[in-house]
Amino acid sequence: MFHATIKFAPANIAAFKKALRQRYDTLRSGHADEALAAALGFKSHAAMLHILNQISGSTRMLVQLDACLLLVRLEELGYHEIDLNVVRRMAWEIPYPDPWQDNEIEGTLRGRFRPVAANTQ
Repeated sequence: MFHATIKFAPANIAAFKKALRQRYDTLRSGHADEALAAALGFKSHAAMLHILNQISGSTRMLVQLDACLLLVRLEELGYHEIDLNVVRRMAWEIPYPDPWQDNEIEGTLRGRFRPVAANTQ
């Protein structure tokens, strides 16, 4: 299954955490932080913050949010009522405040990978 791709930005991390905690109101803030860090491939929230703080506003780093890793970490922390399909859907449907693409950049990226027609020379 494809993972949701998000821009690695503080606003996007906070948006996902907020949505997760609204859906599962028994989820503690620190546990949500640790699980979200695991879902992004980090061993701890502190490790994720270290990288997040080093990235400037002009850097575009994309990450894939793995709902399975998030669920595994939450189960390790004692949360067994979290539904994997709900988390996967949430990761795709959240309106992230800092989108990874915009019209100008998306057009440039698509243009780079568009094959040149054989008869254009």
